[in-house]
Amino acid sequence: MSTPYTVTNEGIGGGPFLTMTVTDTADKGFDQDDVDANTLACVISDNNEVSKGTSGNKLFGKVVWVSTDMVPGTSRPATCAVQARGVARFLISTPAPEVNGMVEVNGAGRVIKSSTATDIPAGGQLTRGQVIGVDTNLGICDVWLG
Repeated sequence: MSTPYTVTNEGIGGGPFLTMTVTDTADKGFDQDDVDANTLACVISDNNEVSKGTSGNKLFGKVVWVSTDMVPGTSRPATCAVQARGVARFLISTPAPEVNGMVEVNGAGRVIKSSTATDIPAGGQLTRGQVIGVDTNLGICDVWLG
């Protein structure tokens, strides 16, 4: 009996990774707990800085690790590495992403189905990240970041 082949593209084309700082905004930064929980969808929040953003923000990439060095006087990692291209796997939330659709962040480290173009406010940002695979049973999707 043969085992069916499972396509796994996660990480392909992802390197090199960007070194970024982590926001100091409460509940919007990343730490080792986020890495362990795989809640790693990020947005650009300031100069060379990432955060979880708010629901509907444009996805930038995936945090892949956080430093063990902390910002002096805090428990916030000094830096993190971000995958900003290639294929990244994210946890999903509702509304669930769809194959060949685009994604946005949900503000808690996951991705959601992107708003339609008519929902983007004047001057708003177009979304980033085309979905190439969704597994609703596992609650994950693979996204081509570009």
